[in-house]
Amino acid sequence: MKADKEEITGIILAGGKSSRMGKDKGLCDFKGRALVSYAIETLRPLCGNLMISANHFPEKYAEFQFPVVADEIGNIGPMGGILSCLRKSHTQHNLVLSCDTPFVTTDVFRKIIEAVEKDQVVAPAHHTFLIEPLSAYYNTNVINDMEHVIGEGNYKMMDFLKTIRFRTISIDWQPFFTEYLFLNLNSPEDLEKAQNLGL
Repeated sequence: MKADKEEITGIILAGGKSSRMGKDKGLCDFKGRALVSYAIETLRPLCGNLMISANHFPEKYAEFQFPVVADEIGNIGPMGGILSCLRKSHTQHNLVLSCDTPFVTTDVFRKIIEAVEKDQVVAPAHHTFLIEPLSAYYNTNVINDMEHVIGEGNYKMMDFLKTIRFRTISIDWQPFFTEYLFLNLNSPEDLEKAQNLGL
């Protein structure tokens, strides 16, 4: 896919319940700054617009100077945040990144963008096809499909992806790949263990 930066919107998912973290995940301190700031840093070089999906402390997230979007349909997991942001997006092309994966790099998304053809969603895959749908490309033309599966009461991302033009790209062999590239920081213990990993 060839698209100018202004034709791509970055969507940062910070709207989860953060039950294991004990406080709002995106605002947790990691190496001296908020977790959500790493996602901003990763997407900003590729996206003309950014928005943050957040259901709690919108005023705190607003301090990052990007629109904050609450889930229109609550308590259905990441699909709720993605759908709400896609509805607000002014571009056909969108890059989605969860705030709890600070080691995901801009290079991952560059490879994803290169791979997009007529696909509606393109996600990286690694280690025998482990798929990362929360570090992926989404075309806004998935909105109707997503609304349909939600209407059926199915909020599983992998089930949704089976209903659309979805493709994975293997990135294990890329020079930027590391064992902790997609490491999720879900708890205070995770944050502590990750302090000494690269970044």
